[in-house]
Amino acid sequence: MLKTIAGHTSARGICRYLTRKNRALASDYINIDVPDPMHPDAAFDWARVMDSTRRAFGNDLPWRGKRVRTYKHYVVSPDPKDGIGLEALRELATTWAAEHFSEYEVAIVYHNDNARGIPHAHVVVNNTNIETGRRLQDPDPKALAASLQDIAERQGLSALRAPELACVAARAQRRNPKRHPETYRSEYVRRVEKELTERGEYSWTADIRARVRIARTVARSEAEFRSVLSSMGVTVTDNSPKAQRRDWIYALADHPTRRISGERMGLAYGRERLEPLLRSGGIRRLEDAGERAIAGYGCDVYGISALATVSGDGSPGFHDDVGLEVAFRREANRIDAGGLASEHAVRRHLVRARLEEEPRSAPEPGFFVRDDRDRHAPRELVR
Repeated sequence: MLKTIAGHTSARGICRYLTRKNRALASDYINIDVPDPMHPDAAFDWARVMDSTRRAFGNDLPWRGKRVRTYKHYVVSPDPKDGIGLEALRELATTWAAEHFSEYEVAIVYHNDNARGIPHAHVVVNNTNIETGRRLQDPDPKALAASLQDIAERQGLSALRAPELACVAARAQRRNPKRHPETYRSEYVRRVEKELTERGEYSWTADIRARVRIARTVARSEAEFRSVLSSMGVTVTDNSPKAQRRDWIYALADHPTRRISGERMGLAYGRERLEPLLRSGGIRRLEDAGERAIAGYGCDVYGISALATVSGDGSPGFHDDVGLEVAFRREANRIDAGGLASEHAVRRHLVRARLEEEPRSAPEPGFFVRDDRDRHAPRELVR
């Protein structure tokens, strides 16, 4: 079994816990110099080394008002039926840790202080990549657990596997072997993104989501979808051919590390939902060049990511789920003399200002511009 625990304090606490009362059977280290190489199991203050590294790279400070995650603590517990010895456990734990955390400071401490005296390993990983100085990004727990099972099998140990499907479920799995999506929701907003948006702070996931929503609304083909996103600063690439589900990876062009797969934002943003839709000509909610021009104005006025051109009921308008609320507040302060009382009013003001800068022409047939004074229904265009 693999148990994962996040640490938010100095590593001194976990170091004292693992080494107190001389209960540590042995210890191994990755990227930490042991003072006495002849006695690598001798206790020494590896917590001081980890704390010093974090301070040197500035990775012990809170991030966006949240507590910093200073280290990850993994507990590797072999199957009691294996009767594993200490040396076999050390080989298992060090192989697994080196495979996933070769660029981090790692301390591995071994205990057998449970009820049945079964050896197990505590793997403590510092939060700083010593090659790049960047913070540790939370690895996928399922992938880490699966990797541990593979290594255990290679060493002749028991591995924990999901039970084999039988009868109807097995036949269904053979007919459709691809993995289920992470969520079945069309729109899936994760907790972190929701909290940032509620606090009025920038969320790059919400930023990408808003840009994809605009492109998905105006594009009539996959090529046009990619082109619109490219003009808005979002790159679109295919995910790994080894992945069990085909999907697109969206990333901010000026911050390539800020990337997310479509289905992690909801099925409506994934490749398997969008590809056939774009192949058939798109959503077809913006059939008119005038509306497409308004979408362009929106992209320009709101710095691309703050406008969605389709409201919840499917008609052209503004959407409330946006990523750059701070930009709206800044813009509201700039034009505060106008007495604008809401973000919707700011949006309407900005679009009107943009339209007034352009040469006026007759409205497109079938459309008119409405000055909606109701801030709860801020649509500018209605059919």
